Amino acid sequence: MTDPRANPIAGNPCATRADIQRAVLDLHEPLLPHTSDGGARVRLGSFGAGFERSSAELEGFARPLYGAVPLTVGGGGFPHWDRVVDGLANGSDPDHPEYWGAVLRGADQRMVEQAAIGLTLAFCPDETWGRLDTRARQNLVAWLHGIFEHDPVGNNWQFFRVLVALGLERVDAPVDHDAVERSLTLLDTYRRGAHWYVDGDFDNVDYYVPMAFHTYGLMYAAANRLGLGDDRVAEEYRERAAGFADDFQWWFGPDGAAIAMGRSLTYRFATASFWGALAWADVEPDIGWGAARGHWLRHLRWWTDKPISDRDGVLSVGYGYDNRMLCESYNSAGSPYWAMKAFTGLAAPANHPFWTDPESDAPPTAVPITIPDIGWVVTRDDEQAVALIGRPGFDFDAPEQASAKYRKLAYSSAFALAGDCPDFFGRFSTDSMLALTDDDGNRRVRVGIDAAGTEDSMVWSTWRPFRDVRVDTVTWFVGESTAHSRIHRIRNGRAVSTVESGFAVGYEEDDVAPMTLRADLAPGTAAITGSDGTTLVHSSDAERAVAVENLATNAHLVHPRVAVPVLRKRLEPGDHLLTATVFASRSAEPPVLDDGIPPEARSLLDRISQAG
Repeated sequence: MTDPRANPIAGNPCATRADIQRAVLDLHEPLLPHTSDGGARVRLGSFGAGFERSSAELEGFARPLYGAVPLTVGGGGFPHWDRVVDGLANGSDPDHPEYWGAVLRGADQRMVEQAAIGLTLAFCPDETWGRLDTRARQNLVAWLHGIFEHDPVGNNWQFFRVLVALGLERVDAPVDHDAVERSLTLLDTYRRGAHWYVDGDFDNVDYYVPMAFHTYGLMYAAANRLGLGDDRVAEEYRERAAGFADDFQWWFGPDGAAIAMGRSLTYRFATASFWGALAWADVEPDIGWGAARGHWLRHLRWWTDKPISDRDGVLSVGYGYDNRMLCESYNSAGSPYWAMKAFTGLAAPANHPFWTDPESDAPPTAVPITIPDIGWVVTRDDEQAVALIGRPGFDFDAPEQASAKYRKLAYSSAFALAGDCPDFFGRFSTDSMLALTDDDGNRRVRVGIDAAGTEDSMVWSTWRPFRDVRVDTVTWFVGESTAHSRIHRIRNGRAVSTVESGFAVGYEEDDVAPMTLRADLAPGTAAITGSDGTTLVHSSDAERAVAVENLATNAHLVHPRVAVPVLRKRLEPGDHLLTATVFASRSAEPPVLDDGIPPEARSLLDRISQAG
């Protein structure tokens, strides 16, 4: 992939500081033709989002600043500050036709974009504030104060108020310190363990933890080095971030691909912003600078051959390609530019060890890694990272495709998730799930979580897909591999048909024929091989039928066309046990297949089955 119309950073080796500086400019350049005459709005599309068009066009203006600011702080040249200054003056002027509009409520999208402007004032006052006249300064301050007049949403949004306050403090403008203190206090209530967070009351763990909570905390710590903010708060953010790196490193495969899960995946490489933010704040992670830089650069490289633009270099809404099927209603055409947060590391000077220490590889795990604070067990080999997840967030039908984004039994960095989407004929299929359908056609996947956790490198959950159906599930990795086994105890008061699936695999776009089962493997094995590798699910239960299903077109994050191996079985009312082993690899052949239940897994299943 070398066509800049499909990817502005195509061909960039992402190896040196100059490479990454160039990436910021290459990503920014396609926005220029879409910038309004007054500089305040960037109109990138005509489709709607869950907020006003003015806010969508503000996104296009503000979000690229997340790249321009660290580029400038680190001494790189950003040639478009004139346009930014014009935009700040005109967008905050109630009498100008490009006015962004006032913040009117606590869930106002403008608050989100105000954070980027606050960050800009905090770190680049000479390029912005210093070039505004008195009236423009007054207008900008008045507009930013909307975030003090209304309380932001109770999740990572609280940090937006904090970043705005840092910017106002830097330019000696008034700040509502009581409001800032309320936000800082509320943010602390989202902590889990020593260095994890949940993103508000819905208890969801996803990439908002690294790309929002920790990245913003490190920006706060970096601003504190300029004399801004509270010293105690900054030190707490430094300590949490240093330890968080030890867990977060396992969310990435050796090729830099992230374990894609959760909402807002259209922000793409923002998932790696944490690694560079460590360098910006000069917080050495427990894993060392070489490892942090390696994760950061490998992740950026992973994106350089993906068609992440439609036709003119503007980032599309989607993930591995232009695809709105798996995105959220709050994604506008400007939303993907939160990806610019990935360039935090450019703020570190060229002689910083983040840049001078050798880039370290991502080694395999010696044993599976348990992260009890979030209910995950993770492993990594020389090809991929895989996570078994016990405690999904959003245990209801929001955001869009919440089941696919949070409730799968496993997620892989090499075999990205597929949505739980109907095909042309209205048939539902998905990957990495156990789905149950009753005789009335009501279908459920893992929803209604009663309890979940980790124990001895195993993940467990108890869930109730129907009022009279209870499922107890235990999953674990097989030996030292990324293959995993599952056991489900199903007590059902109604008859249900079950479909259990492995990982999805992509196939060539010019091959429209359905993929077929591989016949060369063990009985009870549903397996397929496509352009992306081999995936299978195996059971020794002779009553479970094996099959291959083609998923809905564009239902997958990375491949427009994918297929998935499945096991099917109908269960009459009663008490049932289902076991399966799942394997997927781009190059390796399947191991000896065995879905036997280790004593420790049986013991755990018995205990959770007796609880509740």
